[in-house]
Amino acid sequence: MRTTIISAAIVSTATIALSGTTLVRGDDDSPLTQLAFQRSMRSGVRDANGNPIAGTEVMHLVPHKGLLYASTSLWMESDPSIPKACQIIVLDSPKGQWRVEHQFTTNNLRYGSLREVTFSTDATGKAIAPVDLLLAAPDVRSGPVEVFCREETTGDWVASGLGTVTRGATTRAMGLHRDKVTGIDRIFAGNRPLGVISGVYDPAAPGRIRWDKTPEFPTPEGERVMGFCDCNGILYCATTRHIFQRTDGVAPAWKKVYFCEKEIPPVGIRGLTSVPRPGGKGEVLWFVALRKVRRLDPGDGFKETIELDMPVFLTEKLGLPVTGALSAYNELMPYVMPGSGERLWLFGFQCSHPAAVINSHPRIKARVQKQDTVRGGRAGNGRYCIRHAKGADITYEVAEITDPREPQLVSTRTIAVSPFPQDRGKVLYFGGYDCNSVPSHDTAWIYRGEPRAP
Repeated sequence: MRTTIISAAIVSTATIALSGTTLVRGDDDSPLTQLAFQRSMRSGVRDANGNPIAGTEVMHLVPHKGLLYASTSLWMESDPSIPKACQIIVLDSPKGQWRVEHQFTTNNLRYGSLREVTFSTDATGKAIAPVDLLLAAPDVRSGPVEVFCREETTGDWVASGLGTVTRGATTRAMGLHRDKVTGIDRIFAGNRPLGVISGVYDPAAPGRIRWDKTPEFPTPEGERVMGFCDCNGILYCATTRHIFQRTDGVAPAWKKVYFCEKEIPPVGIRGLTSVPRPGGKGEVLWFVALRKVRRLDPGDGFKETIELDMPVFLTEKLGLPVTGALSAYNELMPYVMPGSGERLWLFGFQCSHPAAVINSHPRIKARVQKQDTVRGGRAGNGRYCIRHAKGADITYEVAEITDPREPQLVSTRTIAVSPFPQDRGKVLYFGGYDCNSVPSHDTAWIYRGEPRAP
């Protein structure tokens, strides 16, 4: 497949339109800020089969075929006796216990992506009965770079290959898109250093995906692919500092539509998701860059709007100075409130306080992850944001996972709606922790959040 990279006018962070975003002030009182939390999983235990559940971080939570799957990371694990090998763990009922479904090797320290995709065409574009696949892409120290597909009949995870590397590789994001010209459902894997690689559904191929032998396009040097999303039927890809747009066809082309010069690895542009255009028709791109929540409107020359300045917002909401925030690790999760039918979105984050705040607040100091007498440290709280959109009015709330037994949760990385029928869409699962280069041990966690009884 021949692919063309073409230049385009690039929107930069120097051209910004301020939004009319309303910040929710006072006590947040929507149902999702009032959940009752129960710890569902903490690493360092053994499952019912005697397998140790190990992890410093929970990277993803993904419902699939009535079960809930999670991916773990062993980054910064401080116990030398624990293999630095990530896992896939699974939960089959609200009152069940998490179990290890697949153990990777020490060549796979951390997870880049865990995602469910649904193919509705074959490799030629012919319609097929929808096929749901659960795909996992662990990081690789060296050697084959692979995407694993769960085989439903056996529970095995079967690998398909993207390429080979001699040093570290990460497939941070995957996305699915139907090419409007060819009519083919295509899966995209964004790998550093291999680039963006495309594949099609092929039941005869290993892992049921046949990947192209060459990348569709090479991503910018040193940048990770951070996310994919469809917006108004067009595929977009975010890297550390860029957003690219795909032109469909037999010879697809990618062009740059956004550039954030000051964004740096390992942070990067995060959470790329399409959301309804506030007060209008169609969709816009939502993402986080340089600690600000932003929108790009493809229908208005990629006009940029800042929805929220996270440190300013959190300083106001928490009543304490916040100097930094890392938000939307994977994507903005859509959710429809049972009963009211309101459509809203959730994302997790972590935040930092200056040293003066930490030193003068014993409760914060007791939970802070890493303290520096000059620069401050990261709060130990597990928090998340709720985005409401009513016409042109965009509002945000902040909520916290509460558990007095836990001194450090640090960051909510991933959120998922419970797949279990008895929860009726009212229960959410939260997972996370971020090592932030701090030696850690058995810090990965998952919580279950239920509506409080009236």
